[in-house]
Amino acid sequence: MESSFYSTSAQVAFALLGLWWVVVAERRTEWRQVSSRRRQAYTVSMYFMLPGIMSLGSLVSSGQTTVWRLTFGLAGGIGVLETAAALWEVRTQPDYRGRIGLLLGATLPFYAAVVAVALHTTLAHDLGLNLKPLETEAIVVAVLLFLGVNFAWLLFFERSREPTPTD
Repeated sequence: MESSFYSTSAQVAFALLGLWWVVVAERRTEWRQVSSRRRQAYTVSMYFMLPGIMSLGSLVSSGQTTVWRLTFGLAGGIGVLETAAALWEVRTQPDYRGRIGLLLGATLPFYAAVVAVALHTTLAHDLGLNLKPLETEAIVVAVLLFLGVNFAWLLFFERSREPTPTD
């Protein structure tokens, strides 16, 4: 069951990444001029790239826990760093603190959970949840993809704006 989930989630993640890059190409001229938009476009890419990489890592591990734990731990750590950097930048952009700030704030604990489960595989069991480590990670991967789609939606449908001198 886990392998079919991760096979599907890898395909979905990379398909969403490809579609997102089409959006970025369409808005490239506008977003290139605004540093916060460049950061956010990259952050959305990570919402799809990192779950895709994690899913592939779980597929190639085939019983070897070291591979998936290393893949999830590194990808989750990168996700924490990128989300924190994006949150730091959003705080300086008053127009974008609302929903984008909320999405980023909601994302940070999920990337942290990815790292926590990779480091401590019995975490879900210790919390009273009857889930295997890769099942726990699967739930988090699904949530990250959901948050990424919502972030992409917000950016795609925002109004165009002129860059300010601080951009």
